[in-house]
Amino acid sequence: MASVITEMLKLRRSASWGVVLVLPVASVLGACLLVRPTDWQLLWVRSTGFYGMVLLPVSLGVLASLVWRVEHQGSNRLALMSAPVPTWRTVAAKAAAAWLLAAVMQTVLVLATAAAGSLFLRLPGGLPSRYLAAGLLIAVACAPVCALQSGLSAFTRSFSVPVAIGLGLTGAGTTALLVHVPAAWLLPHALVTRTTQIGAMSEGAALVFAARELTWASAAATVGTSAVLCAVVVLATSMALDRADARA
Repeated sequence: MASVITEMLKLRRSASWGVVLVLPVASVLGACLLVRPTDWQLLWVRSTGFYGMVLLPVSLGVLASLVWRVEHQGSNRLALMSAPVPTWRTVAAKAAAAWLLAAVMQTVLVLATAAAGSLFLRLPGGLPSRYLAAGLLIAVACAPVCALQSGLSAFTRSFSVPVAIGLGLTGAGTTALLVHVPAAWLLPHALVTRTTQIGAMSEGAALVFAARELTWASAAATVGTSAVLCAVVVLATSMALDRADARA
């Protein structure tokens, strides 16, 4: 926990907070202005559509690069790995810092949706509770993407290379979902895209790929898959960094 807090303190003046605040708000405002949803269901679906397929996965790559940029600007990777801290702990702390930013980003998305629906669109009632649960699941599904993008950023001082790779993985994941590739959700970027559409099924909201109903089973599957993928990615990244350090 102390390592994660330290990582978050390093980011207090970074551009990451602009990404966290601007992108989800822009997505919701875009839905309101371009579509003018007439109910909460349509507002949520339109707010998370393009956001889930492009903006969110790519922004997670940006956040992970920003987390590592602080280290790369002050020291090289091998010096960082030679510090008296287990490699896996450093890797996990970096990934956790990126994930916390992602979690705040999803909180902003939910709050922006609730505010836009009530104040701008004047929709009846408040944001249904199922979308609060959906927002929480999206935050959970962000974790393996943050871990993978953080791992990519650990191996290069370049800010743009991991983001570009993340863009490619986002495209691959979305395409796999569109053509219904079996187990496409095992790719972290595809998992988070699919999760943004969980609970978005209705007769009045057409989706470009099959979404899952929001149930206890689908929620448990999302949480379990995210946890396993995170553990695998953090372990693989730590082993690769240790091996690179040993060769040097």
